[in-house]
Amino acid sequence: MHHPARKWITFSLRWAIAIGGIWWVIAHMSLRDRVTILNADNLPVAVYLALPATDGENSASFVIIDPDTHERRFISRKELVNLPDEKSVQLNAQSQRLPLLAVDLSDNLRTVNRILVLDAETNNGVWKLPAEVNYRIRVPHPRLEMGVITMTKIADPSLLWGAVLIFPVTFLVTSIRWNALLKALDIRLTQARTFVLNMVGAFYNTFMLGVTGGDVLKAYYASKQTRHRMGAVLSVFVDRVIGLLSLVIMGGIMATLQYFTSERRDDPASLACLRIALGSAAVVFAFLLAVLLFQDPVRRAIGLDSLFRRLPFQKHIGQAIDVINIYRSRPLLIIGAIVFTFPVHITVVVSALFAGRAFLLPLPLLYYFVAVPVIVLSGALPISPQGAGVMEFFAIQLTKQYGTTVSQAFALTMSIRIVQMLWSLTGGFFVLRGGYHAPTASEKEEMGQPEPAV
Repeated sequence: MHHPARKWITFSLRWAIAIGGIWWVIAHMSLRDRVTILNADNLPVAVYLALPATDGENSASFVIIDPDTHERRFISRKELVNLPDEKSVQLNAQSQRLPLLAVDLSDNLRTVNRILVLDAETNNGVWKLPAEVNYRIRVPHPRLEMGVITMTKIADPSLLWGAVLIFPVTFLVTSIRWNALLKALDIRLTQARTFVLNMVGAFYNTFMLGVTGGDVLKAYYASKQTRHRMGAVLSVFVDRVIGLLSLVIMGGIMATLQYFTSERRDDPASLACLRIALGSAAVVFAFLLAVLLFQDPVRRAIGLDSLFRRLPFQKHIGQAIDVINIYRSRPLLIIGAIVFTFPVHITVVVSALFAGRAFLLPLPLLYYFVAVPVIVLSGALPISPQGAGVMEFFAIQLTKQYGTTVSQAFALTMSIRIVQMLWSLTGGFFVLRGGYHAPTASEKEEMGQPEPAV
């Protein structure tokens, strides 16, 4: 396949993922508050509130817009039902599975009072008692689904400002980390210059696929500051790997802590934490295995050196191996860089926590340190522009166990994305001053050329 065709196919696929993901989120979210009631056939119907609920989820009555007459009418809280977390349910007396329509939960969302199933003969909803049905609630849905408009109105401005103002710490720390990695390769950029390049890269990240596109620009301009072009390029790659690895480690540690301190380790939230902990451990193990395999004796023993000698671009490969060996010979630098990165991710989590509390997400405080790293990590993958659609999917899946609605999960991911973009756009100041542009194809090719001889 020709390169231009492959490029356009990849571009179209990524935008399709972004648009499809966003469409799915919008289709399942609501701008206005809504509740679910039963119609004349005892079937669930979603209706919008005509007026805000006086006491939110705990209100004794609600004013809805009747779906038939389109007029306002009062309904009691007892007339509402909870949305189910499964599509079908099995009766205890037989192996038959019936469509699950709704459930009637206690106020604390922990006890099932009744289960509404579809009667195959009448096509009407029929209530069943918990003893009649093999059913256990996993993801409780509240009776009131708060809309985006209401969440925006009731959001605490001070918490939102806190989410914004705390974020610059991430740019300061990552600039210092990258500068240390450059110095290890004898690339002497000032801390101020490193900070500027970091901000310019962040600026271009707001327009490129995923949140790693600006790394290409950072690598290009760093390579122009030194004759060690390959070292400058790989320093950006290593910097990114360290950032992602520390994110995985922190998420894995918090997921493990959340799992072992949970009252019920068999509930969906605890099981999700266990999967995240195991996945994080697998990633760390793979990283350590890669480091081990790159040891000179091991590399020769397993035939990697022989394989490398058969590949083209031998000068590039040799330079890359030299750079990797330099970093491998300085384990304290790499370990220190990983530990030094934790404040970056803690800042991102705290920023998301402020936003989540502002939008009334029903998440435990420590669970933010489990869910947010995974959400951010999904956005770092170059799958769609700014991780659009991908971040929302993971946010919904990771937070629904605590009764978080689609609208609330959407608000959380938008907060994470918007806060980062607001500060990344400040890098445009340096771009407007001149001298920084996205590298062209020829400039990218030049960046990969072998280093000149001394």
